[in-house]
Amino acid sequence: MVKPRLLILGGAGYFGARLAQAFSSTHDVLVSYRSCPPLRQAWLKDQNFRAVHYDAATMSTLDTGNAVDIVVNLAMPGAREAMRNPDRAMAQAKTTAMLCQKMLDNGQASQLLHLSTFHVYGGKGGPGYSEETQTLPTHPYGITHLAVERMLQDHACANLAYILRATNMAGAPAHLDLGDQAGLIFLDLCRQAVQDNQITLGNDGASHRDMLPFNDAIAALRLLANKPKTHHRLFNLGAGYSQSLSNIAQTIAEECPGTPIHYGHGTDPFRSPFNIDISRLRALGWRPLGDLASEVSGTLEAFK
Repeated sequence: MVKPRLLILGGAGYFGARLAQAFSSTHDVLVSYRSCPPLRQAWLKDQNFRAVHYDAATMSTLDTGNAVDIVVNLAMPGAREAMRNPDRAMAQAKTTAMLCQKMLDNGQASQLLHLSTFHVYGGKGGPGYSEETQTLPTHPYGITHLAVERMLQDHACANLAYILRATNMAGAPAHLDLGDQAGLIFLDLCRQAVQDNQITLGNDGASHRDMLPFNDAIAALRLLANKPKTHHRLFNLGAGYSQSLSNIAQTIAEECPGTPIHYGHGTDPFRSPFNIDISRLRALGWRPLGDLASEVSGTLEAFK
């Protein structure tokens, strides 16, 4: 039986690599990469899927050979990249979005799964966030993502696209060529536990984050790839609840007995617990397991 073809833009990155591995048993997977240093190159050689170069800074097309059934767009600028050069980040994000739109228009793809971010809601913090919550981003990262969301929603093929507003996805990396994403709080704390034999937070630990394990995010994408019956095209993708950075650090420290945790004095807007409404995905049958401990264990092993 012929496997459905899946193109993952950004599929050699932190989450993309895990997603590609997960789908490779059921799909003919093609991943794109912007750069391919030795660690990433070595990882790609061991996989049973193909990889192609794509950089939105210099390219507006991508040769996939035959048509693909599904495009997953993970090739959006990260928070640090967007902050360093907001205009460039916006231009590159829109170029990639237009590539996805052209593939849908030309019949080169029949479905798009686009990963956006919870940060389109803004950074002031709140008790709860549904897909109907007003979007008020102030950081270039959230502003860029919201602009791309609107491009996709206003396009003629909007009915072929699902948009997922992801929270802080956390998981064991498939390889350690992490770039800017090495600074993500989950990865940084795990790295500290292994390499420094201690965990140091830059704040007092009272700030909150919604941490979604990779396996739950992958399950949500697999669900939407099967085109469930729904009129919704926009979904929150999160654990559904927040936890303090202190609790996250303790979860990591429990996997490394004897690891001390040190706290700083910094703060941020998310000082109180908040909830992400994930009822739309749950209504389709998505059941997140919330097994962050397994991802902690795998991440610590990777850094070892």
